[in-house]
Amino acid sequence: MTLTRGAQRAIIATFFALLALVYAFALFAPAIGLFHDDAVYLVTAKSIAAGHGYTIESLPHPIPQTKYPPLFPAVLALFTLVSQQAWWLKLCPLACAAGWLALTHRLLLRLGASRNDALLLVGLTAASPGIVYLSTSLMSESLFALLLTAALLMLLEERALLAGTFAGLATITRTAGMPLIAACILTLLFRRRFRAAIVFTAIAMAIVAPWFGWSLAHAARDAYYGSGNYATSNIITGLRASEKLAVLGRNSILLLASPFSLLTGMTNLFSIIGTIVVFGGSLCVRRQLVPDLFIALYCLMLLCWTWPPERFVAPLLPLILWMVWRAFRLIPIREAVVAAAVVAALLPLWTDGRRLTVTRQAGYFPPSGEVSDNWYEMRKLFTYIRANVPDDSILLANLDPLFYLNTGRKAVRGFAPDGYALFYAQRQEGVTPDRLSAAIVENQVNYVVLTPDGDFAESPSFHRSVAALERGGVLEPVSVPGLSKDYRLLRVTQARF
Repeated sequence: MTLTRGAQRAIIATFFALLALVYAFALFAPAIGLFHDDAVYLVTAKSIAAGHGYTIESLPHPIPQTKYPPLFPAVLALFTLVSQQAWWLKLCPLACAAGWLALTHRLLLRLGASRNDALLLVGLTAASPGIVYLSTSLMSESLFALLLTAALLMLLEERALLAGTFAGLATITRTAGMPLIAACILTLLFRRRFRAAIVFTAIAMAIVAPWFGWSLAHAARDAYYGSGNYATSNIITGLRASEKLAVLGRNSILLLASPFSLLTGMTNLFSIIGTIVVFGGSLCVRRQLVPDLFIALYCLMLLCWTWPPERFVAPLLPLILWMVWRAFRLIPIREAVVAAAVVAALLPLWTDGRRLTVTRQAGYFPPSGEVSDNWYEMRKLFTYIRANVPDDSILLANLDPLFYLNTGRKAVRGFAPDGYALFYAQRQEGVTPDRLSAAIVENQVNYVVLTPDGDFAESPSFHRSVAALERGGVLEPVSVPGLSKDYRLLRVTQARF
């Protein structure tokens, strides 16, 4: 059965209308800063907007921001000059996501997709729960995806100067742009475009080099916020041989699970096996130098990080879908392929729909599964701290930049998460009472804040360590009227220190 053009347009219009509703719901959710990284970006953006430089002002002793490249905070700073409202700030990543999807449609056409194919893959990407979350949170992935897509498009159009510019900008958005630069250079060399390769490399390095030079010159010693964090979060410069193999093996499984997890918010063994079969068959049937080389180098980099790769796969999702689609669209039974594609396109919307109630309760669109943090309970805690805690007090909290943004009190995390211990050895020893006690003394902490922190792997050990300090008389609870028992404020006892 062949659908009429009118029926096709009606289906497309309905799909995108539902999609717009999901994005609107996520955009107007009041919470920001519950992922930690997004709060750090906002702290840095406000510092830039205030003319205080590229620093992390939330800490008791502000330090230069050398962990994250500057482009996204600089763009976000322009939005903070207009308004601090959550929905307005979220327009920054959402606008980047809209530009990314528009450029992706153009890129897919350039790679050989038909208009319907490109529209289907863009719609499937836009409906993915992981993409909705990243596009409506203060995260850099959507800007990074926009710039890397622009770089690949300019590369295919043989515009080396623009390709190098966009690749360089992508790298000063996320350092994960280095594989993009390498892939573009290799592609130009394979095609014997030596002059274009020189132009591309020169402009990309001219953009990237100042950032790397500045970050090395201003490297902070902070274990978490310093650029040295990268040295301990990969298998090249850290970990023993057995630990390297454990990370590679675990990351291989997580990487295979990432596309299905981004699309549906669910992960299981069948999705991993299915991914191996589907991608193996797709690469045997048809290969393309662009974007396959970039995806291969990028995934190789993700395998070497001591951190789960799912979030970092998101900018590649439409390119990964294209790798599959360009092979399976050749199947003679086209009706079966189209039916499978329609089901695949509707599945993310069904998953997103189930989360709308959770969004209303939590105050933000959850990246996956149910969430523990409740924005309305958090606001009660913010209000109490602003009214009852002295202005010069220092807080210790897992979400330290979030509490600085909402209370004006300086804050520290008190520990640096150990990615290997948390995600691969599963020893849950990222936080210990001794480390927290030392951080309290070093930073002259006055109060400790406990929240559920449901999406943080280190949260259980953090809570256990705080409980141990409370039993030891280091901390004493503060009664906050009307606050849920899962949200606590504890005072550091002066007698102990």
